[in-house]
Amino acid sequence: METRYVRVVEEVAKLGSIRAASEVIGYTQSAITKILHRIEEEFGERLFERHPRGMRLNEFGKVFLEHSLAIDKEMRDAKSKIAALKSGETGRVILGTAAWSTQFLPGILANLIQERPHLKFRVVESNAGHLEQLLLEGRIDLAISAMSQPIDDQIIVESMGEVVFGLVTAVDHPLTNLPEVRLENTMRYKWIMADGDNRTTAFLERQFAKCNLQWGSPDVEILPRHALLEIVAKTDLIAYVPLLSDPEFSPPVAKMTCVDLQWRVPAGMSFRRNRPVTAAGRFVFEEIKEQFRLAVAEYEHLER
Repeated sequence: METRYVRVVEEVAKLGSIRAASEVIGYTQSAITKILHRIEEEFGERLFERHPRGMRLNEFGKVFLEHSLAIDKEMRDAKSKIAALKSGETGRVILGTAAWSTQFLPGILANLIQERPHLKFRVVESNAGHLEQLLLEGRIDLAISAMSQPIDDQIIVESMGEVVFGLVTAVDHPLTNLPEVRLENTMRYKWIMADGDNRTTAFLERQFAKCNLQWGSPDVEILPRHALLEIVAKTDLIAYVPLLSDPEFSPPVAKMTCVDLQWRVPAGMSFRRNRPVTAAGRFVFEEIKEQFRLAVAEYEHLER
């Protein structure tokens, strides 16, 4: 039975006649009669008692209309929810982010909570390699990170620009006094790295080897970017991280480019090939993409 037939029964019951219902609904009287006969044949019982003054629902008709109206409401609710999902007004986004991209999220999520109160979020912070694995396992919907090349052809990456890496030290670190920094100048200092960032570690090892130097391993590994920068600001440890304009609450650090460490890595949104990004996820990505563009532009402006 089609849900649109429910209104036919409802109007006939409310108005007491097929003629009156015909005028309200816009169906011919013969069309309404056929619909009522079709429903009664399907359920095996008459729905109306016919009287000289009109038509009245009988016991079977009352049960039919009660449950049919409930089903009709559920269908309308389902259509409304599907439309909201398609528009990105509602839904749940499980977002994986690299440590550097979390600096955009507080402001973005605060705005989204105000603008789209029916959206729900869960944020998972990790390194690029682990985020790819989480995508393949279906544990996150999309990831924002820097990737030179996905490890699996089931991962699709939509670019939002490039991340430029550079050295970060305390503002009074001895390296800041050099006219240019080379890898040999870093040999006497300890390193701090984002936890599990094997790709950056591998890049450093290659670059040190090109200079006939040996890079050991980081003395400190920690994931949150703000915590890493806090440690850098208070010690003589050095780090190799994306050079972006950090929020005002970040600790003051010196950001510099090392002559022997020139690395630009594509950054973007990653998702699984057979699991397209939802409208809500796409909306979040576009917001992050814009904030990333602003952060890169701000950093480049400050460096001029």
